[in-house]
Amino acid sequence: MPADQLHEHWDVYNRQLQRLGDQLRADPVTPGHYHLVVNAFLFNRHHQVLLQQRAENKLNFPGYWDTSSGGAVRAGETIETAIQREMAEELGFHHPVTPADNYRVTPHSHWISAWFVFQTDWAASDFTVQTAELQRVRYYDLPDAFTRLHQVGFDDYHVELQAAWDHLQHGKKPTA
Repeated sequence: MPADQLHEHWDVYNRQLQRLGDQLRADPVTPGHYHLVVNAFLFNRHHQVLLQQRAENKLNFPGYWDTSSGGAVRAGETIETAIQREMAEELGFHHPVTPADNYRVTPHSHWISAWFVFQTDWAASDFTVQTAELQRVRYYDLPDAFTRLHQVGFDDYHVELQAAWDHLQHGKKPTA
């Protein structure tokens, strides 16, 4: 049985992030409409990034390594409340979220990704892994993280990881 919650409601938007309505996650997204997705990279003080290994029962990319945390924005949520919820649910990580933690918003074919970056002193063993959606979490040095994320096949994960690191180190916003 898939871990994905197909009964959830999403808000749908146009490319300019104007809300158009809502729909069930199980329903296909109408062309020209988008749903919002949030992703976060968490770095420790050793300059390592936390990655999660997706559960085998996920609909997309089961068993693959992924960002530290992420998921769909539910109807009525902001991107900040959504990433806060996802980190709490998936990792047991409760962290305040501000608009400054969001370093980029990227449109795709039928979704728009909002990317966040955080720094933490937590060890990998401090996280409470939500086993319904994740197998495990682990910190990786950046070169190893790039290799793990490359297995997913999303080139933008490499770009986003580098952009997250740059934002964390220098506070600079990447160009789209």
